[in-house]
Amino acid sequence: MKKAIGAAVANWLRKPENREKAKQTAKKAYAKYQQRKGAAKR
Repeated sequence: MKKAIGAAVANWLRKPENREKAKQTAKKAYAKYQQRKGAAKR
């Protein structure tokens, strides 16, 4: 099952437009995480 999911993700990431979408999503998620992490320190 894990291999099938991994293969599907790898296939999806082969397309450049999907790769760009994934990068944008990762950046947004990381920024959100950093914001929450910073808010917790205060």
